Amino acid sequence: MIELHTERLVLRPLVQADLDDLCEYHSHSEAVRYVPWSVRSREEVQEALQNYERCSNALEFEQDSLILGWSLKSTQKIIGQSNMALVSQANHTSDLGWITHPEYWRQGYALEASIAMLWLAFRSFGLHRVISNIDQRNLGSARLAERMGMRCEGIFRQSAWTKGEWCDMWLYAIVRDEFLATPHSKCPHLVEC
Repeated sequence: MIELHTERLVLRPLVQADLDDLCEYHSHSEAVRYVPWSVRSREEVQEALQNYERCSNALEFEQDSLILGWSLKSTQKIIGQSNMALVSQANHTSDLGWITHPEYWRQGYALEASIAMLWLAFRSFGLHRVISNIDQRNLGSARLAERMGMRCEGIFRQSAWTKGEWCDMWLYAIVRDEFLATPHSKCPHLVEC
């Protein structure tokens, strides 16, 4: 089992006991505004949670996914999650996404969790490249990607059909050498168990 400890968070696989916490942000219209799913009912969150529990703990084969919840060390409440999927085994590339409970926006939790996920991708899984596809309307996620050291590599016009409309997407990316050259790669608060 993968478990990452940061200064304020424990990133860990989601379990049935997390259902109520997940419902809070999976059913929040602002939280899911730019993610692939719409507002979810409790039953839909339960189904998603069952799918999360079937995800692997490694990124070995294309489409393997790793989903880790962000548990506050102070309360054990799940306030967000990171989703990583291997998109190219041959090119050692994964896609990274995130969602945060709106009550915890702009407090650095998404950055803290995402840096831990990059550390995991490059240091534990030996990946070469991590990308993030970000809806152009989602300026907060674009700023987060840039704070992590990712760069915008392009704009893809009307490349994603999301919630009944075509969306323009930014492609952000970072490669291993770039990440290892940042102060983030030496995070003293990160411990992998």
